[in-house]
Amino acid sequence: MLAASVLRLTLLLCWLAALQPTQPERLFHSRDRSDLEPSPLSRAKPIADLHAAQRFLSRYGWSEVPSVWGTSPQGSAEAPVGSTLAQAMRRFQRANSLPASGKLDSPTLAAMNRPRCGVPDTRLPPQSALSTPPAPIIPYSPRPRSRPKRFLQMLLPKAGGQHEDATDTGTSRAFSKKTLTWRLVGEAYSSQLSVDEQRYIFRLAFRMWSEVTPLDFREDLTAPGATVDIKLGFGRGRHLGCPRVFDGSGQEFAHAWRLGDIHFDDDEHFTPLSSDTGISLLKVAVHEIGHVLGLPHTYRVGSIMQPNYIPQDPVFELDWSDRKAIQRLYGSCEGSFDTAFDWIHKEKNQYGEVRVRFNTYFFRNSWYWLYENRNNRTRYGDPLQILTGWHGIPPQNIDAFVHVWSRGRDERYFFKGICI
Repeated sequence: MLAASVLRLTLLLCWLAALQPTQPERLFHSRDRSDLEPSPLSRAKPIADLHAAQRFLSRYGWSEVPSVWGTSPQGSAEAPVGSTLAQAMRRFQRANSLPASGKLDSPTLAAMNRPRCGVPDTRLPPQSALSTPPAPIIPYSPRPRSRPKRFLQMLLPKAGGQHEDATDTGTSRAFSKKTLTWRLVGEAYSSQLSVDEQRYIFRLAFRMWSEVTPLDFREDLTAPGATVDIKLGFGRGRHLGCPRVFDGSGQEFAHAWRLGDIHFDDDEHFTPLSSDTGISLLKVAVHEIGHVLGLPHTYRVGSIMQPNYIPQDPVFELDWSDRKAIQRLYGSCEGSFDTAFDWIHKEKNQYGEVRVRFNTYFFRNSWYWLYENRNNRTRYGDPLQILTGWHGIPPQNIDAFVHVWSRGRDERYFFKGICI
């Protein structure tokens, strides 16, 4: 009887405690839950005055004044003044097709605030080679000037490149081997895209360069990190032990080290292939891989190596100037094909509409490539084995092809044999 009374009293106390939660519990359940929400993306401070413009010109190689490349855009750096600033401003304005007034006007500010790559645009010749001696340099910051680190110079193109088109000069081959490994660093994934999306986009980016050179890029997930040629990762602010500091979304979105590291600012709104908003991760990755391979910036219209981000076209391809520039470093693909032919055929799309397709096929040994003429590129994923793509024909060494196409006939003939 006594035990039953104690049990009822215990249950009553538990019920009352449930109705009147303690103060810590009340505070916990009524909190704003901001601790469960992702931290907001930081925004880059816009370039709005002369001091910020001076730092920009020094940071990206337009001024004779050396700057500490590892500091953030808002950090202190010596900046040019007087006639030296005007010269740097004119060079930047000419490269961006602006009136070379040497003054910080609205169009110049707009050009400086466009999203861009963090690699400097150029390196100027030594002061002794300048046509006119520069004006005395007055430090912008009262703090003592930091000594530039020698290893930071590896991010810069070699001296002698031109501002307007550094693709034609100033390039240098970064790798002597033809097979290069790459890896998306495990502790540096993007917070905006799935890991599978990131790896797929990077595979496509590497493929765009391998399609026009003899280079072979292979994803390596098992080898020691020190042996991987190109490592990619995302970060914010001070990231991945890198001396280069990201500035937040809106300006510098990525940078590449010639030793093989590529870093992306995770504050930027990177988007997958299916999106037409934000910043295309594919386009930025192709650009940064170009830097790792040895290509500098160029202001040639249409080039992927332009320093500023340009929204992606529906059909994104390497410009002919990019292809020629990378082939000057690594050569072009060699070897003959067994046969090549154009094939015009009709096929139905997902809506049942009949469309005429015009593609070009290349056969070599037991493999074939499909060249999409409408996209001016080979199909992603090629080459494929003949056995998997074409049924009922010899699996290798096709010598010739004939297509008979008329009002009443649509026949294809493959030939293999020895002419006698």
